Amino acid sequence: MTKYIDLLRDHQQKPDKKEKKKKNKKNAKDLASTHNPYREQKDKDETTLENMEALLEDHENETSHDDMLIEEASQEQVDDKPAVTTFTPPKTDNYGLDLAAWLGHVEQSLASIFTSVQNNEHFNIDILEEHLNTLFDQIHTSPKVIDVLELGINKRLQSSLDAHHHADLVQKAILMMLYTMKVGMQLNLQLQELLPHTIAAMLQHLGMAMVPVELRQKSEALTDDEMMKIKQASQSALSFLDAHHIQHEQLHATITQSSERYDGSGPQGLTGHDISWIARLLSLLSMFEALIHLRPYRQRLLPHDAIRDIVKHHKKEFDPEMLKALIESISLYPVGTFVQLNTGEVGQVINIHNKFPLRPVVYINMDKYGHAITERKVDLKKQPNLMIQKCMYEEGLKDLAEV
Repeated sequence: MTKYIDLLRDHQQKPDKKEKKKKNKKNAKDLASTHNPYREQKDKDETTLENMEALLEDHENETSHDDMLIEEASQEQVDDKPAVTTFTPPKTDNYGLDLAAWLGHVEQSLASIFTSVQNNEHFNIDILEEHLNTLFDQIHTSPKVIDVLELGINKRLQSSLDAHHHADLVQKAILMMLYTMKVGMQLNLQLQELLPHTIAAMLQHLGMAMVPVELRQKSEALTDDEMMKIKQASQSALSFLDAHHIQHEQLHATITQSSERYDGSGPQGLTGHDISWIARLLSLLSMFEALIHLRPYRQRLLPHDAIRDIVKHHKKEFDPEMLKALIESISLYPVGTFVQLNTGEVGQVINIHNKFPLRPVVYINMDKYGHAITERKVDLKKQPNLMIQKCMYEEGLKDLAEV
């Protein structure tokens, strides 16, 4: 774990701090150390992408040195293991905005837009802008509101999968919204500057509303005719926008160039900054979202596994600045995921510390077997003896009862 932080932050070690770093080398494994502050975006010295694969592999191969603590935490052997107790998120602080209600309104608006596209009917893009302005105003006042939003989004992902005909597109749009905001803020975009890009992210796959849901979610190999329908979705979206006189510069750009790649391997052969800013960003986020998206026919990857896959196999296809911003804005233990500590206890990540990405706040409510225990909130930044051993999605909790 220490290597993860060191690789991300090595550029910020100033010469006059070398002696201090050497003196505190014995504390390098203390993940709560404050001697290595988190990198600020303004720093010019960059962590190279060549280090990222090693960084992510190091996290994958890391093993705990605290197996004794696990055994001490659970002395009794359990023969009949009950079903895993699912997590109920704690009440969050009052940020002045009912995020659950807000998210519901956004989902309804998106579903309405996708239905309008399917029926070839005009829709008003201003509705989404109003929703986002409300959220951005709240983020400006309380930046941590984005953690609460991410927790709410993760909670709704599974429950709303079959809620309506366009649920898959709505989920994709919501995730694209979240990650566009996070990466955009990491790249130092002002919220109002980020607004049109977020709209484009949410409506990037507009044309897929014209594709039958059975085809969108088909698990078997697509036929040539089916593949052609998928490929025609972007052109169908552009035709729809033109026919209904819906003008949005960023949305048109990303639909037109969504398949372009930074190294020129896309269909038009555009390279580097010849591709629009939003198209470069969304081509990366689309791949990332596809890897972590819950599908009825396959498991989803954890965020750090998805990033590892992109870095290992596709890094030349994407803008290196944007890829780096994605890595830095996506915690190894994102809000909403579940983690198991070196004590064996299990809980859900409810808050992260930007300066200490490996030390989130965890709401504990299960033992190592998935049995309910007394609930408590643990801030790992203040508990240096506690460490995370494993990260999982909610569907992975069922495996605890099989240990």
